[in-house]
Amino acid sequence: MSPLRILGIGSPSGDDQAGWLVVDALLTLGVQTGGGCVIEKLDRPGANLISLLENASRVILIDAMQGDGPPGRIRRFDRKDWPNYNHGLSSHGLGVLDALSLAQGLASLPARLDLYGIEIGSARPGDEPGLEIQVAARQLARAVAAELDAPLSIRGI
Repeated sequence: MSPLRILGIGSPSGDDQAGWLVVDALLTLGVQTGGGCVIEKLDRPGANLISLLENASRVILIDAMQGDGPPGRIRRFDRKDWPNYNHGLSSHGLGVLDALSLAQGLASLPARLDLYGIEIGSARPGDEPGLEIQVAARQLARAVAAELDAPLSIRGI
C-alpha cells in the first residue's frame, strides 16, 4: 500500500499543464518520492485514474479547471464540494470528477483525497502555460510541501 500519491493531471495544451507544473515544482522543492510516496504526472487519465486511487491511504490530485475566477486562482475541493468542481466538458472521455464519482461508487477512494484545481485561461494545443498558471503552480507546490512537512498528527496521514 502506498501511503501517499500526488497526481498532477494535465495535457500539453497551454494552461492545462497546471497539474504537471505543480508536480515539477514539488520535485524542485525536494519533496521525496519513495518510502511510500508516489508523485506522478498523468495525461488525461480518464477511467485509469480509479486504479491509481486504490491501495493509497491519501491522494492529492491537482488539475486545471475552468471556473468563473481569474486564471491562476487555486481552489480546494472536499468530497462534499465535488458538485462545485467545474472542470468543463472533456473531449478525452471520462473526466476527473466522473472517475472520482465512479471510484466512490466502487468503494475505491482512499481514506483522504484532496482535490485542487487551478483556474485556467487558454488551453490551446502547443501553447505554453500562462504566467499566472506558472505562479499558481509554484504557490500550490509550496503549500503542499509545507503541509507534508507538518507532523503526522496534523497531516492526517
